[in-house]
Amino acid sequence: MVQAIFNFFSSSGPRWALLAFKSDISNKIRAKVLKKVCPTRWEARHDAVFALKTRFVDVLKVLTQIVLTSSKTNEKNLAVGLKKQIENREFVLILCLWEPILRALQGISKPLQNVNITLDQASNMLRNAVQTTQKLRNSFEDILKNANELCLKWGISTSFFNKRNIFAKKHYDELDGDYRLNVTEENFKVNIFLPTIDTVLSQLISRFEGTHDVADSFGFLTPTTLLKLNDSDIIKSSYDFVLKYENDITSDFARQLIALKTVIINSEIKTIKDLAQFIISNSLPSSFPDILSACIIFMCIPVTVASAERSFSKLKLIKNYLRNTCNQDRLSGLAVLNIEREQTINIAIEKIINDFANAKSRRKNFLI
Repeated sequence: MVQAIFNFFSSSGPRWALLAFKSDISNKIRAKVLKKVCPTRWEARHDAVFALKTRFVDVLKVLTQIVLTSSKTNEKNLAVGLKKQIENREFVLILCLWEPILRALQGISKPLQNVNITLDQASNMLRNAVQTTQKLRNSFEDILKNANELCLKWGISTSFFNKRNIFAKKHYDELDGDYRLNVTEENFKVNIFLPTIDTVLSQLISRFEGTHDVADSFGFLTPTTLLKLNDSDIIKSSYDFVLKYENDITSDFARQLIALKTVIINSEIKTIKDLAQFIISNSLPSSFPDILSACIIFMCIPVTVASAERSFSKLKLIKNYLRNTCNQDRLSGLAVLNIEREQTINIAIEKIINDFANAKSRRKNFLI
């Protein structure tokens, strides 16, 4: 329905202008417009639901105006159908239910696509999202109150519409299997509200379980946590870590951690990335090689597949119909140059061209 409402207004310039600009301030302030529902981006879903919730009364006003004044039969019929669909309490309740759920997911959707985010930061944000969603499970009364307030703004009944039950004719040996309950607040809470919240919670927990496990295995390496641990806890955590990464980390890992703890005790290092930079900048890789290796392993583990998706998107822009005969080596080189654009910008192109020309220049001048 959210997408259908967006399509109805976006397909016509006059309808879109009628909704986007309020009549009394049309020349001053542009009101919030409806958003498209994108199936792959969660932040777009929240924008679409939030925009419709914010402009709900305005949408109904414009639909009513179109029904009363439009001379186009098709336009009037579409407006009547949309108005009938959204002008009921069940739609308003579901709208007020999904907006806070998607709001919690939007707060982590965009940061998870950041190239500089680390596993511990992503794990903390995901745990906060789970806690926020768990609090929503006990806030049905608040959602019900917001829905009632939104209904009263347009004069929508705050009670559920009870349909007359239609029963099929039963024969002597048939059971009464077509009985349906009317929708009430308790039925809505049990059959829609709680299952929706529980599904979101289960998906958040199960999908990112591996992220939490990896982040917890590197948790003792965080400088703020390392300074709080005693020597016995450091030895235990390092032993478990060495067993997991036995091909990269040696048994001297625990001694290096205890020694490093005394070095960074008065520093302002907070993250594992800062710890790796501290070791490199102070010429300490030879003293703490295993710690530096652990930091590099942590920073190289991808949080999401956003970087891989960006690579495929960039590859689609590179290999277009103008480069249809591009061979594999040239295509790979162009892809690397475009993906690593931050390093490409700092390359002195003119110097490379001159060096290549001097290296390939012929000794004999054919122009003489």
